[in-house]
Amino acid sequence: MKRICLFLIVTMMIGILPTALANPVWVATEDPGLPLQDDWVIPEWTEYEELGIGFPPDELISVQEIPWLGHKPCPTDFTGLGAMVQLEITNLTGEDKWGLIYVADPETSLSNVDELVADQNAPLIYTHSFAIDWGGFNTPLVYESMTQDGIFEAGETWEFIIQDYNNSLNLPASMIDSLGVAGASQGGSPSSGSIIAIPEPNVIVMILMSGGGLFFFRRKF
Repeated sequence: MKRICLFLIVTMMIGILPTALANPVWVATEDPGLPLQDDWVIPEWTEYEELGIGFPPDELISVQEIPWLGHKPCPTDFTGLGAMVQLEITNLTGEDKWGLIYVADPETSLSNVDELVADQNAPLIYTHSFAIDWGGFNTPLVYESMTQDGIFEAGETWEFIIQDYNNSLNLPASMIDSLGVAGASQGGSPSSGSIIAIPEPNVIVMILMSGGGLFFFRRKF
């Protein structure tokens, strides 16, 4: 009986999932072979939403660079060879977003790296990325305007830091407006990186299917 109930719940949740995301991306992590900051895993290939400037309404955010206030997300890996960039992003989608990750374009480098991430459309090109959060060894998230719970709530503003930012095309870090992640980022408009998020209903389905396990998790060294 319990199995039947669980099946019905999962079926109902799948039924309310969006039929198509405006800009879905399929991404995966790669173990760089040496400890970086925080270690987490995106199974190959997992669907995420890409958020950006000028995107459709359900994936629209605003992005601007604001003065850096001195916080270093990961002091042990600070080099001083790049800019300390503090970005302000606001959720204009009308929906809460979960599990935000910053993924650099191939032309962008940084020193507070958690993992290497690639897009399924360019599976051999892995670039620097980090979870935008408060916890672990790497703490780029410095401000949430609403509840401090790591959920990018509808209408909420976050501030986070990219440590030792460099871009070989001299693009500002605020240029987050091109479709595709990492090596699949389209060249039709300028872009320095991407922000991706877990579609929230999918998280619920995965938790139900795993008997309460977490879909997105962090492991500390």
